[in-house]
Amino acid sequence: MYYKIIILNDRIKKHKSKGLDKMRAIFLYIFLINSIINIQVIAQSEQIELFVASWNVENLFDTLDDTTKVDEEFLPNAEREWDYPKMERKVMNLAKVLKTMNDGKAPDVFGLQEVENIVVCKYIAYEFDTRDYIVCHRQSPDERGIDNALIYDRNILDIVSINAIPVVLPDESKTRDILYVRLSYKATGDTIHFFVNHWPSRRGGQLESEPNRIAAANMLKLETEKILSHNPKAEIIIMGDFNDEPADKSISEVLGAVQMADSCSESNKEAFTNLAYNSFINGDGTYLFRNDWNMLDQMIISPALYDNEAFSYEKGSFHIVKPEFMITAEGKYKGSPKPTYGGRAYIGGYSDHFPVAAKFICLSKK
Repeated sequence: MYYKIIILNDRIKKHKSKGLDKMRAIFLYIFLINSIINIQVIAQSEQIELFVASWNVENLFDTLDDTTKVDEEFLPNAEREWDYPKMERKVMNLAKVLKTMNDGKAPDVFGLQEVENIVVCKYIAYEFDTRDYIVCHRQSPDERGIDNALIYDRNILDIVSINAIPVVLPDESKTRDILYVRLSYKATGDTIHFFVNHWPSRRGGQLESEPNRIAAANMLKLETEKILSHNPKAEIIIMGDFNDEPADKSISEVLGAVQMADSCSESNKEAFTNLAYNSFINGDGTYLFRNDWNMLDQMIISPALYDNEAFSYEKGSFHIVKPEFMITAEGKYKGSPKPTYGGRAYIGGYSDHFPVAAKFICLSKK
């Protein structure tokens, strides 16, 4: 920019020698400064952002009986009286929270857990007039019929492939598949590997049920290793409700997801980075259990998304999404997310989990 100003000064002198008055010279100088500012604005606008979120939406069932699943609890004639108006209200509530994200634009791509089928996911997608959302879903063998899904805006991303990764548990009970979706980011051409997880619960005790989550972690680790063996620079985003916290064995040891500061060290430069780790250390959480906050909902990324090259995580952008209207204001569960039910009592809230979100940025390759 400096050399342009020098050239302009020379031009001003030449024009002055020809009789150009001082005012015209000033206008010419201002024109150059504005041009330089415009160049800077254009350069800044080339920074491209991708907003990613994940949310356990707590029992998003339709109102129809699936005879192959144990979904009787969520039917119109059941004790909960789960009918269409209740389902419609829940869908609208979920969309209301999603619309607060990404400066009011909603996520570009987001993973969902605890959805019964692709139909209820489409109901959510239909709530967004400014988005062209597409649902990725595969039916899981989970006995209750709850699955994972990924929803993306096809104006921003293209589908490459979708697969369900089965999780075989030590006791051979049925659980959710891991949903694996490859999407192409139109702005840059990057292929991003998304894994949406909902690992087995802690029912029966955390330690007693831990082998089940370790089994899920081993399966996920196997799949990510396949990808990285072919492309060490693969961009992988792992998200979901892990029913374990960042420091638990399944995540920190088996999957090998480390704290952000540790991932920068030489010894951990090939490790996955757990974006939720710092929030966990600070005592934050997404799920309140017996007055104890649990950081069950997390987002984990491969080294290529933490290297500040091309397409990368925007440092400090990971956060727990807590719009004020979603938070219980008083009582025993003050500060927790308003759920759909409190025990058997219908509350008409959102979910018993808070969502999590993060932003990824890059410079345009165009």
